[in-house]
Amino acid sequence: MPRRRDEGVLLVRYPFRERDLIVAALTRSSGLLRLLVRRARGPRSPWAGKLEPLALVRMTYFERPRSELATLDEVAMVRSAFALAQRPAAWAAGQVLSELALVFCPAGQRAEASFRLVDRCILALLEGHDPQIVVDYACVWTVRLAGVLPELDRCGVCGGSLGAGEAFYDARAQTFLCPTHAQGGNWPVLSAGARRWLEGVLSTPVERVEEPAPADARAWVRQARLAFAERELVTLATFAALSAPPEKG
Repeated sequence: MPRRRDEGVLLVRYPFRERDLIVAALTRSSGLLRLLVRRARGPRSPWAGKLEPLALVRMTYFERPRSELATLDEVAMVRSAFALAQRPAAWAAGQVLSELALVFCPAGQRAEASFRLVDRCILALLEGHDPQIVVDYACVWTVRLAGVLPELDRCGVCGGSLGAGEAFYDARAQTFLCPTHAQGGNWPVLSAGARRWLEGVLSTPVERVEEPAPADARAWVRQARLAFAERELVTLATFAALSAPPEKG
């Protein structure tokens, strides 16, 4: 079995058999991997404290011919994300990042840009950045990297500039329309403010984004995400509940 080394973010882990675990990791060089970790459960496990969700690790693993599972051999912690557990909304945001990677990254295919996105967003959470901004940012960039984000400044029919104002969106064709080609249709409208926010996110590191997404920008990104994934992210409901402001008594 080939022995490989890589750097990765641990996304989730599942019990397997009596004492083993299966760990999903988004790696820098090999994309999404599922790894069998033998004897990982139990008080005397040699893996205790080494398989924290959202941790950045360096790992060595064996590929198994004709198997969807690799076998984890060694792991070294580079950066723990355990501190997020003290901030429920930040921890829930991390779970959204994990699910985005699991849904949008194909297994076994190099996805270094997606790895950098998840890694940088987790670091932003650890540094105290607003969890809602991090989730909004990750959702935009995930659909961008998946190839389902249309150009924000060009008409998908004629290629003409959309200018700086609001834009009409053709959901079926997944493209924006200029006023000429939007005539006669009842198209959803993306506001000028939403377009500015989206354009800023696509040119700014997550730690420098200062505002969460406008409501119509978030709704539009959700529509693009559902067009690809065909289901809503399970973790978003938990994140919304934990990040909502407390009710006034």
